[in-house]
Amino acid sequence: MRLVVILSAAIFCGIPTVSTAIDIGEIDLSRPFPLSRIEYRSMESYYNPWSILDVDNIQINSDGSGEVQNEEMVCVNPVNPANAVAVWRDFRLGFRRVGVGYTFDGGQTWHDTLLYVPPHPKQSDPVLVVDNEGNYFACTLCLQESIYEPSGIYVQKSTDGGVNWGDPVMVVDSMQAYFEDKQWIAIDRTGNESYGNIYIPWTRFSSDLSTSRIVICSSRDQGLTYSGAVNVSDDTRVQWSTAAVGIFGELYVAWVDFRHQAINLDISIDEGRSFGTDLLIADLNTLSAYINGQITVFPYPAMATDVSQSSPYYGNLYIAFMDDAGPDMDIFFIKSTNGGSSWTNRSRINDDPGQNGADQFHPWISVDENGAIHAIFYDRRLDTNNFLFDLFYTRSDDGGETWSPNERITSVSSSPGDARLGGLIGEYIGLDARQGQVQMVWTDTRNGNQDVFSGRITPTGVSDGNRSIPDKFRLASPYPNPFNSSMAVSFFSAEESPVTLEIVDILGRKQATIFEGVCGTGLSRYTWDGTDTAGKPAASGVYFIRLSGPDRSLTKKAVLLR
Repeated sequence: MRLVVILSAAIFCGIPTVSTAIDIGEIDLSRPFPLSRIEYRSMESYYNPWSILDVDNIQINSDGSGEVQNEEMVCVNPVNPANAVAVWRDFRLGFRRVGVGYTFDGGQTWHDTLLYVPPHPKQSDPVLVVDNEGNYFACTLCLQESIYEPSGIYVQKSTDGGVNWGDPVMVVDSMQAYFEDKQWIAIDRTGNESYGNIYIPWTRFSSDLSTSRIVICSSRDQGLTYSGAVNVSDDTRVQWSTAAVGIFGELYVAWVDFRHQAINLDISIDEGRSFGTDLLIADLNTLSAYINGQITVFPYPAMATDVSQSSPYYGNLYIAFMDDAGPDMDIFFIKSTNGGSSWTNRSRINDDPGQNGADQFHPWISVDENGAIHAIFYDRRLDTNNFLFDLFYTRSDDGGETWSPNERITSVSSSPGDARLGGLIGEYIGLDARQGQVQMVWTDTRNGNQDVFSGRITPTGVSDGNRSIPDKFRLASPYPNPFNSSMAVSFFSAEESPVTLEIVDILGRKQATIFEGVCGTGLSRYTWDGTDTAGKPAASGVYFIRLSGPDRSLTKKAVLLR
């Protein structure tokens, strides 16, 4: 259940008297506020009996400091998908900095360090993009001890997969009448004349925090220099901007409108030089709220465009967001097929029972080259107390019309502990889908503090098939997993149907057939004893349970340990 909190709005009546951290009790959640001013405490972890090992959970940060890491973003290299880079907010030195990690083996091992971003001592709110040539651009907010001192936004480039980073390029800095906050970054990957353009939208607060506006700077020389700030939003009570580039090079910017309680969108057709009239594209039931554990949540618009010419949904524009659905928060999805002019009604993509009191929050989405939409979000359906949270994943292969059964990614639930801070685990998490690779990063507390964890769904010889038909078949995760003698495999079928249930290795070679024939309606259970088609014990390693029907195929991963 969400917590109803009534807080003082006195902080917006004038300049606050605090000079460093902001106490959560001073924040009025009905108005925009720069959460980069809030400090953090550690949390506790919680181990539970549910265990899903279809995706390895791998820690990225290696500092061992016990300090906070959160607010992650990740990109996969389109030239070398085994390479990925992640950025996050990092407190290993006792104050906010920006961490960066890279992998060259598909996310199995990571190397991490801190980005050096002068001239201000603190860095926050990191975001990241990668271009078609594999160059990464990390964008960072830099700030001083208080909101009265200069703040700035900088971008750094890596041409070697995230190992080394160039000098920071200033987007904006030291505008004394403003406090800059919550920037985003987008890059033009289309084949238009605007290819390589970089766009940085953010929330610009007045010095007394009484007003806020979405503004944007643009680079039209692939990150060498940036333009002056251009106003995007018509209103001055706004926050949480994101951006995406469409198939013609048009620029979309979305944000939360506090005055009208909505998600708004504006479009530029001249490479960010000017914008039109704000479009209200989704009404909201909540603007921000505390949920159990004092986690602050927002209807941040996670936005993506389909710019792949091989996709049947080429040109579509998608947004996922959290909103209050009555007794709990859910994840909703809208799309536009006409360049943002009109939008579908919202649809719910978390598939737990509606209004069951379990919160879902912090969604993110990505669209791959084949037009599949991938989504992740935090989810509390496994805890009847609506307190512990896990990362869940779903995808749509039909342009967002239907979604696959939600799958748990985390093998251990996280707990917010007794901390009472807004923005407790950051405001966003990371996801990127490229070349069949789906790379995820999130905040995880299994070690007793906030760490950055990653997971990757990797293609093998096994095909996931059509996973957008959730009502016909469901393949459960095997149990136990890992196993050393036998494991149970269960699946559900909504109708009698010819199916094959088999075991294949990571190259897609069949190792054993568990069942082949017509399955009955309902739940079916079978056992694999770890032997191959010849009756010999299979070797230790990773295997896939594949359930194949007339027009669909589902898979789950299993680990055999001899």
